[in-house]
Amino acid sequence: MTAAESIGSAIVGALACQRDSYLKTLTTTVISCKQHAVSAGSESVNKAKKGKKSKKVKRSVEGKSGGEKSLPDENTKKLYEVEFQDTILFPEGGGQPSDTGFLTVRCKDECDTDSHVIPVSHVKREGLKAVHITSEPISVGAKVGMQVDWKRRFDHMQQHTGQHLLSAVLDKRNLPTLSWNMGETTNYIEIPRKLSEQELCDVSDEVNALITQGVPVSVEIPPKEDVKKTKMPEDYDLDLGVLRVVHIGNIDSNPCCGTHLSSTSQIKAVVLLNEARGKGTNFRLNFVCGDRVVSFTRGEDSVIRSLVGSMTCQEQMLPDKVRDLVKDHKRLQTRETSLMKEIAELKAKELLADLESGNKSLIFHHRPDGDLSYIFHIFKSMTPLARGTVALITGETHMPGAVIVFGQHVDPVVAELKKHIRSVRGGGKDKFQGKIVCFEKGELDSTLKALQELKLED
Repeated sequence: MTAAESIGSAIVGALACQRDSYLKTLTTTVISCKQHAVSAGSESVNKAKKGKKSKKVKRSVEGKSGGEKSLPDENTKKLYEVEFQDTILFPEGGGQPSDTGFLTVRCKDECDTDSHVIPVSHVKREGLKAVHITSEPISVGAKVGMQVDWKRRFDHMQQHTGQHLLSAVLDKRNLPTLSWNMGETTNYIEIPRKLSEQELCDVSDEVNALITQGVPVSVEIPPKEDVKKTKMPEDYDLDLGVLRVVHIGNIDSNPCCGTHLSSTSQIKAVVLLNEARGKGTNFRLNFVCGDRVVSFTRGEDSVIRSLVGSMTCQEQMLPDKVRDLVKDHKRLQTRETSLMKEIAELKAKELLADLESGNKSLIFHHRPDGDLSYIFHIFKSMTPLARGTVALITGETHMPGAVIVFGQHVDPVVAELKKHIRSVRGGGKDKFQGKIVCFEKGELDSTLKALQELKLED
């Protein structure tokens, strides 16, 4: 008995979308439907792929987790897990996100022209099965028309085939891909060290030259004993499953479950972006492929044009202008910090004089544009207190703030603050220090009025 016969459907590794990644529609049959069992929150579905050529098996049928992804409307709707006889919707795996798409279900029978469209929000792999997440149940045995979100699929194919090609070029430089991730806007591959500027240029030139050449991309299903299996997911049945190898001409050959282009020319372009530090000495090289290059370029151009307008300079002058601006900002910050400290010390003397006059047991000070550093300088300048209690507050309505209360009667003052400010948080020994997440409308005025009227024992 074949694997497909044992589970009643095409298996992951030999799905219609894997046999022909350019299929956009399919008529298939529902073989199972049950309510989605995962509780509201999130489901671990993103599988980040480990290792590309470090041990030759670089892209598994499905790799290790690289994050969590929430299924749409899971908190408000019932969801259903539907299995089909075959599918053109790729289940997430091998570093490639799942496809999305639509199901067209005939309302009554095959002669009925009325139909009902149900979206598929996610497809996950369970062992050898592809499980489709829908917002509505579908009767077992029903024939449905399946349509893939082609724009999303083709984007994934461009990124995935582009990653294979980029990793192959890096392998030639003894830089194995340790892991990779396909993001919504950019991707990254993790390599053992940082590339120099010259290496980045050389790698970029070589990758894009291979794209221009239009190298054919093909999928082979070799004898299982010829495929290394060290990176296969634990729940994938290696005996019944299908192990695929993706070839990019004579340049690259690697096990992979994903959907791929038929030629490197369809990648269109690969742009290498910045490098970010990863684990240990590793670095993550960010990149974009295909149509994302156009979107990325538009976005970058919009940012540059906005900066040129704000800085009133030519594009070439932006780096120098920004450096000067940062330098001026740091200088002004230093000056402001020094001036605020002087103001805090003067205010501390003023508050101490009020306390020493003996007319009040509680004094308070509010500065809308102050911060925790400002009132902390006042606190340091006034302690230790001989008598009385002091409340220091910063912030304004609809904005965050800070508070410090110290002296003889901290607790009743803090209790009064908490009556009027819902978002005050903090604590401390011998003093109360905290933050106000946000002053809601009326809270600040009522707080200052309450402190004005609060009577404390001497």
